[in-house]
Amino acid sequence: MEARMIAEGVEELERLADPTPAVTAATRAMRRQRAEQLDEVHAVVTRGEFYQLGYRSPTSWLAVTTGEGIGHCTGTILLADRIQHMPIVKSAFAGGGLAESNLRLLCDAWCADLADTFARDEAMLCGWATSLPHRDFKLVLDTWRMHADPDREERTAQERFDARALHLSGLMDGMGRLDGTLDPESLALVREAIRALSQPADGETRTAAQRRADALTEMARITIANLTPEPGKKRRKPKVIATIAYDDLLEGTKGGVLDTDLDATVVGAETIRRMACDCHIHRYITNPLGTVIDYGRRRRVVPDTLFDTLIVRDHGCRWQGCGIPAGSCDAHHAIHWLDGGTTKPDNLVLLCWFHHHLLHEQHWSIEPLGGGHFTLKNPHGESHPLRPPLVGLALPT
Repeated sequence: MEARMIAEGVEELERLADPTPAVTAATRAMRRQRAEQLDEVHAVVTRGEFYQLGYRSPTSWLAVTTGEGIGHCTGTILLADRIQHMPIVKSAFAGGGLAESNLRLLCDAWCADLADTFARDEAMLCGWATSLPHRDFKLVLDTWRMHADPDREERTAQERFDARALHLSGLMDGMGRLDGTLDPESLALVREAIRALSQPADGETRTAAQRRADALTEMARITIANLTPEPGKKRRKPKVIATIAYDDLLEGTKGGVLDTDLDATVVGAETIRRMACDCHIHRYITNPLGTVIDYGRRRRVVPDTLFDTLIVRDHGCRWQGCGIPAGSCDAHHAIHWLDGGTTKPDNLVLLCWFHHHLLHEQHWSIEPLGGGHFTLKNPHGESHPLRPPLVGLALPT
């Protein structure tokens, strides 16, 4: 009895020491069961038994039977049909050696027009699918498809391009939802731009999804700041206009309205105070009915020449670990000009959109120390360093 317990203990230690064999065996068993399920589903669909059971479609029957979502069931039915045309692939999957993700790629690649070519190359394709990582196999399979049917690939490329779409929806609480579909080339461009602007900083607290959202916002800011409209196309460059009562702006209470060419949104006063750090200012005077009776000349809070001075000194966002370049930053007033702060280099520091937003909305603060040096304080009053100023070849003090 003791020997048996010791043996079992040794086996348990071996299993804990290297779980890979157990996971591999379980994965192969799962694939074998999945292969059996695909055969059973195909038999039911082929015989039309779901009609006899009172279901309108095989998808609805499978969704009720398995409890899976409609999208998953649609994919299962497609796999169940396509795998019947691939005897070598079917055998590999039933043996547990072929990953389902690569099986899906093979099923997507198969079509009636390519059936003969696929059958000719099936052993080679299956060899790639069982030996290459998913990402590499997808690239190799796409290359094979291009050689196997170049006309189809050209048609597919046009269909993908024609399917491009983007939807922007405003929600009841002022938030917004964005969703869309991009062709492969556009997706690569957008993904690379977002990747470049969403790198995590030291001590990063944002999720990857939040960093991507911030990167998309930064792309919009860069575009608006640098867009030169074609003559006759647009009356002026796009912009966002924030309107707020002067007393509310001074006190940071209540809120105001953000206007664009498309809509208007109510926001809090702190959001407009953040925007007011580095923007163009207009003076509006209205009567009690809201009618504009006087309109002042536009002036820049931080002139371009002063912003150039900050570029030379700060070279980008001064927040520790942030690599956003100066061209994508705001000039932040350590002591807001609304509170009597000066618009001079010793009271100004470059911050990226995310850190500028964090500073205003999350009640951080920056204290000027003189000579372009600043101390950052979190909402609890704890001090953190900002990057030191660097001008030319001068070493930091």
